[in-house]
Amino acid sequence: MPGGRGRIGLILPANNAGMEYDLWKMAPEGVTVHSTRMRPTRGCEPENVEEFEKELKQTYSLLEEVSDVIIYGRTYGTHKHAHVIKKVIKDVIIPEESAYELLKKLNVKKLWIGTPYVKERTLEEVEWWKEKGFEVVGYDGLGKIRGIDISNTPIFTIYRLVKRHLDEVLKADAVYIACTALSTFEAVQYLHEDLGMPIISENVASMWGALSKLKIKANLPGF
Repeated sequence: MPGGRGRIGLILPANNAGMEYDLWKMAPEGVTVHSTRMRPTRGCEPENVEEFEKELKQTYSLLEEVSDVIIYGRTYGTHKHAHVIKKVIKDVIIPEESAYELLKKLNVKKLWIGTPYVKERTLEEVEWWKEKGFEVVGYDGLGKIRGIDISNTPIFTIYRLVKRHLDEVLKADAVYIACTALSTFEAVQYLHEDLGMPIISENVASMWGALSKLKIKANLPGF
């Protein structure tokens, strides 16, 4: 049967056109990915938490029966309302949390951070990782705002974002690439091959988190 090893449910904001591609590319044989969408929130937090919780319950109900584990694929800022998500979906995979867990597992202490965001939002990302105990040796962003614009980013734009800061990058233990709407599968592969260091994107970390929950081993790109 399809998904005989495991079925991953994916909840996305409507303007994310990047995460599904990455997860499909990473899914090992026998693992399937099943997605549905929610209305995108404005900024980092839902304007009405009660309405958000209601919509999340409805969305989750569409995936619950066909999924062994759920990834909540919202991009930046999920930690600001993670308590609501966890209330609705037990054992949910939250990308930022999976990224943190994976980086700690890899014994990473120094990070270089790349984002698709504008400067202000990139700096918020940097501060969040500093608060988590990491030393950030450098960072840069692509200056994008809209989810679909982020998803339309060419592979080598991501690659060159990292490579143009090579002096800083080589001082890090790993590179972290933020945002689930940013399709990073190929860029992460190329950067890992060329730099010989862990390159962890939010999407790679999400798949790692889901497969860990399912007790499935797989070779994922970037580390």
